[in-house]
Amino acid sequence: MSDDMDIKLQMLESITNNFSEEQKVGSGGYGDVYRGMYNGIEIAVKKLHQLQGLDDKEFDNEFRNLNRVHHQNVVKLVGYCYELRKKYVTHNGQLILATVMERILCFEYMQGGTLDKHIKDDSCDLDWPTCYEIIRGTCEGIYHLHTAYEKPIFHLDLKPANILLDKNKKAKIADLGLSKLVASTQTHKTETVKGTQGYMPPEYVDSGSVSKKFDVFSLGVIIMKLMDGNMGRTRHSEMGNEKFIEHVCENWNKRLQEKRGHPSNKIESLRVKKCVEIAIRCVVPERKERPSIKDVVDELEQLEAEIKKMSLAPNESNEVHVQRSCDSKVLSVDPTLELRFIFEPRKDISCCLQLTNTTNGSIAFNIMTNETKYRTQPSKGIISPCSKRYISVTLLAQDQALPTMQCNDTFLVQSANVNKNLTSAENTEEFFKEAMKGMVVDVVKLPIVYVALDQFSSQ
Repeated sequence: MSDDMDIKLQMLESITNNFSEEQKVGSGGYGDVYRGMYNGIEIAVKKLHQLQGLDDKEFDNEFRNLNRVHHQNVVKLVGYCYELRKKYVTHNGQLILATVMERILCFEYMQGGTLDKHIKDDSCDLDWPTCYEIIRGTCEGIYHLHTAYEKPIFHLDLKPANILLDKNKKAKIADLGLSKLVASTQTHKTETVKGTQGYMPPEYVDSGSVSKKFDVFSLGVIIMKLMDGNMGRTRHSEMGNEKFIEHVCENWNKRLQEKRGHPSNKIESLRVKKCVEIAIRCVVPERKERPSIKDVVDELEQLEAEIKKMSLAPNESNEVHVQRSCDSKVLSVDPTLELRFIFEPRKDISCCLQLTNTTNGSIAFNIMTNETKYRTQPSKGIISPCSKRYISVTLLAQDQALPTMQCNDTFLVQSANVNKNLTSAENTEEFFKEAMKGMVVDVVKLPIVYVALDQFSSQ
């Protein structure tokens, strides 16, 4: 741990204007959060309340667990302050000199605030693609806490108020004050029940049982509220599973139609249905019947793999992600007919693809193929006006010769004119997500062909 993480109280008082109301951005059961600038970056300063016997444990839990966690979907710990000071206070009508403990944690500042601010009784005010990415990001964050370390970390207080959003609405799990670092993923019991009503599973409320399925139950409630508002859980109880799934899917399809002016496509409908089904399974009363967080992450990954196949499949209906441009191709691709690999068993084989931008504007490109079989460098990026980009495509080593030299793989190049301020490859993926919602994206499909080495030599 770096000494830079130990931030003095005087410094924190200075950057928060002595913890003024003007600098306060939020408050919770265990502390208030203030905004401040530290070493040139904006940070969130969480000052714990003076609650005897409670704040010390919450502070220690959150610091120790967050200090070991490094994941894009878990809020980053910047520093801490733990100081004792003498202060005159009035007690029973008399002035006494008391010892005051200041416990403060500092985090990266999240401009998007908390998720609960976007959830109303009947709906969420975020669009579906944003909701879907929040669901996926939250699942990835929980999976990391449960599996990435020698001892799993159970959050035990997951709720929309503890999911923060950055300026791009990317989700990050926060507030690990109640979290537990456990020796295994088996069930444990706790004597004191702490948490938030409605997000705690029945076995914890009834007997204090804590397991990896605790956070899964909380996740299910979050997804349900994200997809159907704060009253979603009540509606689910009243409707039952099938009617509730139909209700949620119908509502989101209507919103998608209104947003885009045409019927929602098959891909987004699949995502909506899958997420509401996952939520229902996560909140079943019987702990053993809930999926593990790994099951949830795997299901979403399998769904995305299926969607990718749909996008790559030829002769797909108009409901797929990509469309062929009516105009001439915005990007010239060489070779134009097929991508050839001179195949040798047990060797990585590479070939080159040339992308040429002949226009006077910048063009974004995104390459899609079987990621486990091929490596593409770069796979996305920006091509400046009247310039070229060379792409290295590598067929990863195979254990044996392929039975046929003609395979069914397809190499797909998506491209689109950049009509907004897009300057780096890092933003290309987000650009295509937005572009494919309504803008025409040009697509070039190249079949992949394997040529045997002896056949190539005889040519």
